[in-house]
Amino acid sequence: MYRRLTPPLHPVAAQRDCRACIGRPDLVRRALLAGGSALLLGGCFDRPCYERNPAQKAFLDALAAVAKPALASGNPLQVEEAARQSIALADKVGAFTDWCGTLTKIEGNAQTVAVTFDIGRQVSLHAFNDWTLALAGSVADFFSTRSRASPPPGLSDQAVAALKTLRLGERATLSGRMGEIAGSGLLDLSRLFGKSAADHRQFLQTPRFIARIEAVQATKQR
Repeated sequence: MYRRLTPPLHPVAAQRDCRACIGRPDLVRRALLAGGSALLLGGCFDRPCYERNPAQKAFLDALAAVAKPALASGNPLQVEEAARQSIALADKVGAFTDWCGTLTKIEGNAQTVAVTFDIGRQVSLHAFNDWTLALAGSVADFFSTRSRASPPPGLSDQAVAALKTLRLGERATLSGRMGEIAGSGLLDLSRLFGKSAADHRQFLQTPRFIARIEAVQATKQR
């Protein structure tokens, strides 16, 4: 007597079904008839946040265009050159505004804070305030310099204040500068000198860049 209604798909299930339906119009029709069409379409067509900012997407696309052929070549010379080109791409970015990042790591206190944001698939951005600890710690391999100049902090007071309100895994918009570390004139060159082919390959697979972060603002999940 009563017709059983199909419950709407959970968002995660909808995205899973979306991936399964790619290239299968029969499955798409079946999923739409089964219910949850709005969630399914949302899962299919909603872009990742880091693809919504044109400049950020262009940077990530350029990194991929450099890395993929080199990694597929099996040629260590190509891999080394691709690593150099990737560093050059970051240097060309300079100032950036309203990039999307996910807070994946935060350490220290308000004076020695160090943070990591994922700004793309397997692409991360690092900033830290205590350069003495950074040079002596686990991030020392990020860069090398013969300069004795003390770089300015990698996070502004505003950014540190905003970080106090974020949770790990939370999404935020970031503004700052890449290339020359924190505007100090120190170049992020450690990956270019004295590194093995394995180091260069690892960098291309999971690029890590250092930046000064001027502003951080939590964003609502879409």
